[in-house]
Amino acid sequence: MKLPDFLKHPRKWLVFLLPLALFLGGWWFGLPPAEKEGHEHSADSNEVWTCSMHPQIRQPNPGLCPICNMDLIPLQDDSGGGLREVAVSDEAAALLDIRVTPVRRAPAQADIRLFGRIDYDERRITSVTARMDGRLDRLFVDFTGARVRKGDHLAEIYSPELFVAQKELIEAHRAFGRLDASASSAVRDTRRRLLESSRERLRLLQLSDEQVLRIENKAEPSPTLQIDSPQDGVVVEKVVNEGSYVKTGDAILRVADLSSVWLKVEAYESDLPWLRYGQTLEFTVDSIPGRTFHGRIAFIDPDLDAMRRVASVRVNVDNPDGLLKPGVFAKVRVSSRMTAGGRVIDPQLDGKWISPMHPEIVKDGPGQCDICGMDLVPAESLGFLGEEDQHREPLLIPRSAVLQTGDRALVYVRLPEEDAPVFEGRQVVLGPAVGSEFIVREGLAEGELVVSRGAFKLDSELQIKGKPSMMNDDAGLEERPAGEASEDLLGQWSPLLRGLDRLRSAARAGNRPAMKEQLNTMRAAVESIRTEAMQPDDLKRWNEFSNRLLVDLNLALQKADEDPQIAYGIVARAIEKAGRHLGVPYQPTETPATDPRFVEHLKRLVAAYLPIARSLADDDEASSKQASEAFAKEVAATQLPDSDELKKASTLLARAADLKSRRTAFDTVSQQMIALVRAHGIDRLGDLYIVHCPMAFGNQGADWLSSLPEVLNPYYGDAMLTCGSLKDTLSVKKGGEE
Repeated sequence: MKLPDFLKHPRKWLVFLLPLALFLGGWWFGLPPAEKEGHEHSADSNEVWTCSMHPQIRQPNPGLCPICNMDLIPLQDDSGGGLREVAVSDEAAALLDIRVTPVRRAPAQADIRLFGRIDYDERRITSVTARMDGRLDRLFVDFTGARVRKGDHLAEIYSPELFVAQKELIEAHRAFGRLDASASSAVRDTRRRLLESSRERLRLLQLSDEQVLRIENKAEPSPTLQIDSPQDGVVVEKVVNEGSYVKTGDAILRVADLSSVWLKVEAYESDLPWLRYGQTLEFTVDSIPGRTFHGRIAFIDPDLDAMRRVASVRVNVDNPDGLLKPGVFAKVRVSSRMTAGGRVIDPQLDGKWISPMHPEIVKDGPGQCDICGMDLVPAESLGFLGEEDQHREPLLIPRSAVLQTGDRALVYVRLPEEDAPVFEGRQVVLGPAVGSEFIVREGLAEGELVVSRGAFKLDSELQIKGKPSMMNDDAGLEERPAGEASEDLLGQWSPLLRGLDRLRSAARAGNRPAMKEQLNTMRAAVESIRTEAMQPDDLKRWNEFSNRLLVDLNLALQKADEDPQIAYGIVARAIEKAGRHLGVPYQPTETPATDPRFVEHLKRLVAAYLPIARSLADDDEASSKQASEAFAKEVAATQLPDSDELKKASTLLARAADLKSRRTAFDTVSQQMIALVRAHGIDRLGDLYIVHCPMAFGNQGADWLSSLPEVLNPYYGDAMLTCGSLKDTLSVKKGGEE
């Protein structure tokens, strides 16, 4: 290729390019600064700049923070997606045959099929025993299986002891009958006592009053006694034979009443969540085709067979016709509807009261059991709810959507805000299985789309990329030193450490109600942590570990009744792992003990303090003066210890002449208030936070108390209203508290 002539001569080349360079340079330096920045960054129009002190600031170009005038810095790149996110194209999703199914809220209806066997009701088996030493001269019922009625003769026993007792009764009766009118009252009373004593001796040998009356009217005693059946039933055991010698209390026969029988069922571990004491079920037996029987669950064995993984369930069944015979096999069907909280819906028991020993005793109100006399208990206390509670339906997902490893369960959810298919792995807490579905207790919301086919393929993709997956939760995650997390997260983390300490104390004491209350409080603390000011990388980590924390808190809640120490261990390990990867402390923090009277004083002081902070943030001269004076009066009336400095500071605050001097005095008051709350009110004052402004008083910084985890700066007002960050959380509401 032949070069142009002017390029062969460098001097001519410079002569040509120099004017052009001067022209372009003059044009560039003549541009205004803002236009220069626009040209410098036009190649990367997606770059976002923020302030290290005020992360809520987002600008497309570098410059100064409009709040504090600090140089803006580039926002961390968020192009990599979440820690468990995996993106695929539409074509790849089709090739992988990925299917999604919405999470639905619906009744959890389970039809459980079990097998059982009819057996004798142990409560209705009576032993016929010898009332005295003797010989069985005759057995009227001499084979097992014989049917008897109450009062039927069962045996005849010869006993010298009985003969002597009868002789004494006959003689005492005759002696009393020989008394005439001339007998003294002392003699009459003596013989009456002898007669009654002879009668009582025979009664103690379990002879009836009729038998005693017949004996005393006889001329001579009989050496034998007939033993009658105490109830209707079937002879289930013949213990001795005719002619045998027996001692007092030895069993002769055992008679079972078959008007009520037991159905003994073996339930698998997965069936137990659907079964409750007092629950009705139905069954059939092959020996009576076409007929369905009903019964109530009277006992669920608390111990599980370690080898076969089954638990024994006993059902009370009425059998007035005697059709059900012990030993017959039964096919059992249990229909259960369960709420999201694990309670069984049974409209028949809505508002009813049940005997804790005899579930067949059901009444409309409180009272006593007709059989044992124990107080009845509400059906709700046994895990039942009425028909009106159907709105508490659980969340259901397909079984195929769940990847399980031990107690952990992972699902993949399609993110709705993404155009192309993007899926996020998420740990969930599962309830019992319902046919082809699982109940979900934690981790998903109604309407979300879970991957019901192809979840393992997506998980394999994360494994290949070295991201957290089912096989390795911590893949690609590096630990961070404690304290490296953002100020906002550090400022909201302390309630979890205090909660962990209280949870440990409750576990050591075996206080299960206190553990459940604390677990719910810790859950509320996790859910309340604000993420608006987090950098994208910190937000990814928080989303991952907050999900894990909520899952583990829910698991611990389920384990609290079973073993408090196991429940505490689950939470302690979860907080330690989260702390190591988020850069926050993870050791339990003890809550100072305090006098309840001090808490009441502090509540009044905090209620008087907060209006000062609000009025200063609003630059409201009149309101801040009025609030300061009201606060000083409240402080003067307080009986809190170590409050002398606060009284001096509140007096100066009330006397401040303008906003500037009032803000200076407010700083001293805030320091004293924070110290008092730390000493006497940690986690006892509702929601209370420490907020920090680093630029107050010539960059020396200042703190204040706030009832909200947000920045409304009382030291600058409108000039820099949102300058600051959350420094610490001194108090949070208990779980479920309004």
